[in-house]
Amino acid sequence: MKQLLYIDLFCGAGGTSTGVNSARLHDEPCADVIACVNHDAKAIASHAANHPNALHFTEDIRTLELSPLISHIAECRKDNQEALIVLWASLECTNFSKAKGGQPRDADSRTLAEHLFRYIEAIDPDYIQIENVEEFMSWGSLDENGRPLSKDRGRCYVRWINKVKRYGYNYEYRIMNAADYGAYTSRKRFFGIFAKYGLPIVFPEPTHSKTGEAGLFNDTQKWKPVRDVLDFEDEGKSIFSREKPLSEKTLERIYAGLIKFVAGGKSAFMVKYNSVNQKTGKYVPPSLDSPCPTVATQGRLALASVAFLSKQFGGAPEGK
Repeated sequence: MKQLLYIDLFCGAGGTSTGVNSARLHDEPCADVIACVNHDAKAIASHAANHPNALHFTEDIRTLELSPLISHIAECRKDNQEALIVLWASLECTNFSKAKGGQPRDADSRTLAEHLFRYIEAIDPDYIQIENVEEFMSWGSLDENGRPLSKDRGRCYVRWINKVKRYGYNYEYRIMNAADYGAYTSRKRFFGIFAKYGLPIVFPEPTHSKTGEAGLFNDTQKWKPVRDVLDFEDEGKSIFSREKPLSEKTLERIYAGLIKFVAGGKSAFMVKYNSVNQKTGKYVPPSLDSPCPTVATQGRLALASVAFLSKQFGGAPEGK
């Protein structure tokens, strides 16, 4: 018997589903992903390999015909009559994220949340859980060039939240950092929960913090350092033996890491491509003693290790 039955929209390869199925109550499994939707066939193939018992739909959520999903939910509830139905939606975030920079946004992509209403009406879920980048809360109109209008910041988000609530839901949200819950990355995301009237809304309490500190009700451990999960025996390829030289920008980032870490006594650090501090305009190399920055599919992070340094003359390291 499961207490929670999940429908995972935008399921991807199945990270969220794996987390859901790992949930335990009194050491017993308490949640199960029973159906999932994604338009990408490769993502669905990966998800199906890891979650073969779920019903898979290789379809755009905007065009999916819902009657097979409704029938499947009814069938699953026969064995779990007291279970609550949860609609999980990790909405497409690219056209909200600040990582998009000054590039134009895709207006159609930014309206995917509007297509959840037919799922709400058809499924009548007990909970709706949303995950996205922080900038989802700034959802507003775009100008003629596809860039967000600052004066309209957040209007569409507030309107959408109120529209969902009118179906009979209470709503709360949190901005949560994965590092605060024991992950080896400092990935910050928006999480919103809609709950039918009378049902509780509960967010997990952080188990870790940047410095590790004693709180009023509980103590937190220090963030986990990414060095604990890196393979330092894999030396990769030397930058001096590459067929194609590294770009000047990449070399500048490596140099910044050498100055900050190697000159400070460490032998390895991380390099993050295409990254500058938005406040200072400078590159800040990530440390191995902290959680790593968000790991994206572009492969923007690299481990840089130094076999040795030959210092020919004296003087400050900054001058070499």
